[in-house]
Amino acid sequence: MSGRVKKPAAPRKKANAYKMPAPIPLGEVLTDTVFKKKWRIGPSIGVGGFGEIYSACDHSSSPKKGGSYPYVIKIEPHENGPLFVEVHFYVRNSNKNDVANFMKDNKLSTLGMPLYHGHGSHVYKGEKYRYLVLERYGQNIWNLFLEHGRQMPPHTVFLLGLQMLDVLQYIHSRGYVHADLKGANILLGLKKGSEQQAYLVDFGLAARLNDKEFKPDPKRAHNGTIEYTSRDAHIGVPTMRGDLEILGYNMLQWLVGKLPWESLKSPDAVQAMKEAFMKNVRKEIAKLSANVPEAIIKFFEYINTLKPKDKVDYVKCKQILESYLKAQGVAVGSKLEFVNKKRKGDDVDTSTEKSTGKVLKKKNTTKENGDVKATKRVRKTKAVVEENSENEEPELVKPDKRGGKARKAEPVSQESSEDEENTNTAKANSPRKPIGRAKKRKSSEPSVVVKVKKTKMAPKATPPVKQNHVNIATQTSGQKCKRSPRQVSFDSPISEVIGEGSRNGKDKSANSSGDIFDDSFVIEEKKVKPKRKLLSQQEVTVKRVVKKKVTSVKPKAKSWKDSSTIVNGRSPPK
Repeated sequence: MSGRVKKPAAPRKKANAYKMPAPIPLGEVLTDTVFKKKWRIGPSIGVGGFGEIYSACDHSSSPKKGGSYPYVIKIEPHENGPLFVEVHFYVRNSNKNDVANFMKDNKLSTLGMPLYHGHGSHVYKGEKYRYLVLERYGQNIWNLFLEHGRQMPPHTVFLLGLQMLDVLQYIHSRGYVHADLKGANILLGLKKGSEQQAYLVDFGLAARLNDKEFKPDPKRAHNGTIEYTSRDAHIGVPTMRGDLEILGYNMLQWLVGKLPWESLKSPDAVQAMKEAFMKNVRKEIAKLSANVPEAIIKFFEYINTLKPKDKVDYVKCKQILESYLKAQGVAVGSKLEFVNKKRKGDDVDTSTEKSTGKVLKKKNTTKENGDVKATKRVRKTKAVVEENSENEEPELVKPDKRGGKARKAEPVSQESSEDEENTNTAKANSPRKPIGRAKKRKSSEPSVVVKVKKTKMAPKATPPVKQNHVNIATQTSGQKCKRSPRQVSFDSPISEVIGEGSRNGKDKSANSSGDIFDDSFVIEEKKVKPKRKLLSQQEVTVKRVVKKKVTSVKPKAKSWKDSSTIVNGRSPPK
């Protein structure tokens, strides 16, 4: 039985049935068909709907493999169609001079229209590919929108809307419509000085305008991204008013977080909801949120006044969007911010900052039960005073000496008894050093001050002095003898135990031993002048215990005279 020949794996395909390209290895060199320029492939950036996007660099000016990649190359199999449409759009409409002239006529300093750098065909492993070279841009708006919890500051929404209106105006002036404007296709600039400019990319669904009769085209029905597709695109006819409608859906999503038909998967169901939405825009937007700016409602109402073949009044559209910015005091060229910031009139929640230890207070927050919330402190151990209402005592958060952590001071009730007040006042008057300084009382009730009388205790009677002892309790600091605690005075009672008592045979102490002290110590009397300065120079006789000098006697060496008379039967010599 002959073995079967294994067939090669089928090429990758997307869900939209477009064939996906095989992975291109790092360092592959592509040659431009028109300008004969060489481009080197870098790491892959991502996969689009029709092909793959790689970072790239100029092969001649960047010989190092680890260099930077200031360009991107979009690659798709030659049999696919979207990149073919996009390449021809860029070749016709993304000329550097045309873009500069439009900016000059409309007095624009920047424009979010990508510039064309090259295109061509490349064969890899027997497969033919088409590619397009564009400038590399930064992060897209959709990712920023998701990173911040599907929220965006309203002024940023209107700033982006104005920038996209400029790009749409340029595209429409060239006789094209984009038909697929969305956050994923809006990228921020990456070059220095272009970080605040948004660029509209991906012209794979761009369509040329014609003067034909407005008629539905089932073959092109529902083209685009289903959430933002315009009503005209749902029936297969892309229009200029349709691009404005797509922009309005994106701005509404950035303002409220989610579109009402976003969870639907059926294109017909989405189309029906959009028709109902545009018939009564004000009412439908009110259902989504009560804080939607009036400018976005007027923008949708203006779109409803346009007919399919009407030209757009871009000046009026920009005035509608700029009206909101003027009301908020935001300039047209302001910075794009993607983090919501609290305004001056907004309340700020109470929170603890770990790095600085600052406590933010919430305005007009009165507790019903008079409880005071403890504030946790991490690094700083200073007292924190929080004041919640007029009738509440300020709370001190004191550091714990044992663990270093903050502990909560128990709140004082207004209905406490007089004994508790007296005790607290006595503690306040104690010499203990206060940790934190509390604010003054704001209550109208007078504060009660209780004076505590301090009584001095009479000293106890000094016990009688024992015999041969000095009363240390009644001595002054000048009279006390400064000596080492290990030094023993010879005029102390121990001399009596060691010397006289044992010598005279009077054993006054149970621990004394006559056999030891009699042999090794001797009491001698010596006249000595006192060390301390006294009025008189009288000599004092002092008895001291002195160790005996013992002279050891060496034993005599043996002599023949000490030996026995006869040793081994012989008499010693004479």
